Amino acid sequence: MATFAISAVTRKAQATANGSTTQFAFSFSVNTEADVAVFVGTTLKTISTHYTVSITSSTGAGSITFTSGNTPTNGQIVTIMSKTALARSSVYTSGGTINATSLETDFDTNMMLFQQQDERLDRTLIAPVDDATSIDMTLPNKDARKGKSLGFDGTSGNPTAIEQVTGAAVNVSTVSAGGSATASVSVSGGTATFALGIPTGATGATGATGAAGGGMANLVSDTTPQLGGNLDMNGKDIVTTSNATLDLAPHGTGTVVVRGNTNSGTIVFNCEDNSHGQTVKAQPHSASVTNTMLLPAGASSTLVSLVSTDTLTNKTLTSPKINEDVAVTSTATELNYLDITTLGLSQASKAVTADANGVITLDNGFSEEYAEPTSSSNAMAIDLRTANNFSHTLTENTTISFANPAASGKVSAFTLKVVQASSAKTITWHSSIKWAGDTAPTLSTGNGEVDVFTGYTVDGGTNYYMFTAGQVMS
Repeated sequence: MATFAISAVTRKAQATANGSTTQFAFSFSVNTEADVAVFVGTTLKTISTHYTVSITSSTGAGSITFTSGNTPTNGQIVTIMSKTALARSSVYTSGGTINATSLETDFDTNMMLFQQQDERLDRTLIAPVDDATSIDMTLPNKDARKGKSLGFDGTSGNPTAIEQVTGAAVNVSTVSAGGSATASVSVSGGTATFALGIPTGATGATGATGAAGGGMANLVSDTTPQLGGNLDMNGKDIVTTSNATLDLAPHGTGTVVVRGNTNSGTIVFNCEDNSHGQTVKAQPHSASVTNTMLLPAGASSTLVSLVSTDTLTNKTLTSPKINEDVAVTSTATELNYLDITTLGLSQASKAVTADANGVITLDNGFSEEYAEPTSSSNAMAIDLRTANNFSHTLTENTTISFANPAASGKVSAFTLKVVQASSAKTITWHSSIKWAGDTAPTLSTGNGEVDVFTGYTVDGGTNYYMFTAGQVMS
């Protein structure tokens, strides 16, 4: 029995579930657990089976807790409503005793019912306060509204049953060229019928197609057509007739751009049978390339590529680099080097020639590369790609190794000059370096004394065979 005040609250509570919370509170007062109805979405749940109710005795408010396996999922709406029964258990008889507790319970229950009814009325269709007192919101009877839609009378505004539209039809007729288009709609038997009158041969009295008609077949009559949006080819081609040339002519400094979407901008040049083709494709976005490629000047020619086999005649190479083996044949016995700055020669041309046996002759001798590598953090890797003659002045005890030799089967030969420091330093030779008798030589110890060593490798640097050329050569 109720022993609490009934506050002015809405007898409805809602919350959005998060998928894990099982308990939801309500602030309106109830007498018993059965006075609560719980919905998840639009589904009414069953007490004890899906949830339990806990009521605070001092306020009549409380909470519901979903049972195991019935927790609402994330985003579902949980609604808790008052469901106080329209009944009372107390009976007041003539001359009987009036019990204060019974009166309190009945008064509380009545107030709960009033609030419950008020909440329901707030969700009903209701006429506004400024409507005339003569308005009649009664629905048409069952037979009058079956299969119909709810509408409102055009004069009184009262509810009325109107024809339900379940289908549509279109009737098209022509209007004389230059006439105005017409349109109307009617509903019968659930079908809305649209009647359209379209001027002959066009979409209106003016525009590209005009009152004279002709439609898109007469597009040629517009000498300056302009698109109002992107042109969708709809799986078709742009085709010329009578061997006409298809020109793309951007205005002024405009360009023709082949855009990229899921792939880089691409143009395919098909053969005359359209059975295969060659593709020109832009670099991918990741390359961050913006550049200009000019086609070669001169007579008709064929472009060469990284992978094609081509013959170049009368071409000048500026600062060329040969990264692969070059064969000298009986028909190509002379390699001319014309870059005087690079060679450091006073003559305009120096030649390398080969006889019929492939023996190469240098007409003015040649020089080899020289470098002076330095050590860092007690280590030094001598790069055989930079030179083949090296000199190193000791500044610290250091470990020496070699890097970037020729590939296995090729020879990398070199000399190494070592200059001793004022305070004698030592060298630890890398394990790939082999000495006679497996014993490395002892360095000269005097300030500025010079030791010279030679070496070579034929297995790509797996083993370096080194020899002492001379010591104490200062």
